[in-house]
Parts: sequence; structure tokens; C-alpha cells
Amino acid sequence: MISDEAHLLMGKQARECIETHAKQAIAVSFIPLVSLPIVYGVCAKMIINLDKIFGIPTAKGWDSEITQDIMAGVIAAPALAIPFLGAGVAAMFVKSIGKSYAQAVAAVVSASTRQELTDGALVAERVKGELKKIYAQQRQARLLRISNREKKAEMR
Repeated sequence: MISDEAHLLMGKQARECIETHAKQAIAVSFIPLVSLPIVYGVCAKMIINLDKIFGIPTAKGWDSEITQDIMAGVIAAPALAIPFLGAGVAAMFVKSIGKSYAQAVAAVVSASTRQELTDGALVAERVKGELKKIYAQQRQARLLRISNREKKAEMR
């Protein structure tokens, strides 16, 4: 198990990593349509860097596989094609992916032994499982917000 101090340091490094990659996404997002694959690449690189921060193995192809899984849960991709709106959306997109991924990896690292963390396949499956939980929670929260808005609108 990892100490609380190590978790705080990893969390700070993860936030810095996410912010750095969000800024990179903003820089390339001013080129409509062309920026979309570049922003995806920024996300893949961020995931590899987050794996390094948390000290987990990055399997070959893991960055693209996990980026595809994560992007399936994010709706913002079409907005990246709109000039100028794309910059804010690109940053939000990268931050959303980064925060969800870092949260999933942190949960896996917290619940795993050092020996388990050396098994790339095991770590990958656990991270995927955590991401599914996170996205289910996010979906529930969105549905609840929509339901609350509808109730408020009916009361007017």
C-alpha cells in the first residue's frame, strides 16, 4: 500500500500533468477538424504520463485502447470541430478524461499490492472496471440533473 504522503504527491503531479495536456489541446484546437485526432493524441500521451506518475505499467497499445474507451463516454468530441469554441471544449475534454482516468488509477493503486501493480493485464482490467464505475456515476448524476430541471420546469 502507498502512504498518504505519496498519494498527495501523485495527486498534485497528476493535476499538473492534466493541466499541461489541456493547454496543449488548446494550442492545437484552433485548427477545426484537423485538431480532433491531435487532441486524441494529447489524451493518449497524458494517459501514458499519468501511468508513470502512479507507477503502473503501460502495456503496448494500452493508451489507444483506454483512450477509445474513455472517449466513448465523452460527448464533447463534435464540438472540437467548431473554431474558437473548440479551444475551451478541447481543454474541458482533456481535463475530463484526465480526471476520470487519474481517479480510476488512484483507486486501483490504493486497492492493490505492489506485486499486483507489476501485472499489466491485471492493472488494465482493474482500471477499466473503475472507469466503468466512474462513468456510471457520472451518467446517474447527469440523469438526476436533467430530471431536476424537468421538475423545476413543470412547477413553473
